[in-house]
Amino acid sequence: MIGRRILWFISGTIFIVMLILLLLLNDVQIIAFDRSYYNQQYEKFQIPQSIGISKPDLMVATDNLLNYIDEKREDLDFQMTIQGTKQEFFSVRDKLHMIDVKNLFVKGRQIKNIAFWYSVIFIALFYYKARNKRKSFSRLLIYTFVLGIIPVILLAIFMNIDFYKYFTIFHEIFFNNDLWQLEPAKDRLINMYPEAFFSDIAFKIVFYYIGELILLLAIGIIGLRYKKGRIYSK
Repeated sequence: MIGRRILWFISGTIFIVMLILLLLLNDVQIIAFDRSYYNQQYEKFQIPQSIGISKPDLMVATDNLLNYIDEKREDLDFQMTIQGTKQEFFSVRDKLHMIDVKNLFVKGRQIKNIAFWYSVIFIALFYYKARNKRKSFSRLLIYTFVLGIIPVILLAIFMNIDFYKYFTIFHEIFFNNDLWQLEPAKDRLINMYPEAFFSDIAFKIVFYYIGELILLLAIGIIGLRYKKGRIYSK
């Protein structure tokens, strides 16, 4: 009996972590590949004007970039008309950095898939084996909210205070080179995506993620308070 409880505790804890990763990585993927979002941000920061490219051509370049990250395109070798001259769109350093970015997204998708299938299998086994299914699973959702929201709120506060500092820390953690340190005079990526662009996209991801956690919390609370076809209060 004790061994079974320990097993359920460990598997339940892993489920919470996997569910958190699934939500967060899914939000990153949804927003990162939302073409309409890039269109809005380009307008907001006047990117076509600053680069010297037409808006339709910039969206074509963006589509090429996102397809590359999504492994639907083999390379980033293409030319566009910029300031009236046909030229290679991305610099060598841009392309080398995007190899690292693509690999990061590939690993993210792999982790998301693992988290998804673990969650599916856990839920199936949980409802087959567990006692007090509704209340126990509701508690798991509440624990997911608590464990998932605290670090993200703290991160959002820190980013609001000094986004550049934590943006730099992110790159130092996830990239083992300095290719992400681009130069506006040479590299197109940094002109397409200024710091404010990444700040906006980071806070949008946080907003989506927190909204999903709040939904899990609501479902968990309802599950705990639901009895014999109605909501009750102790």
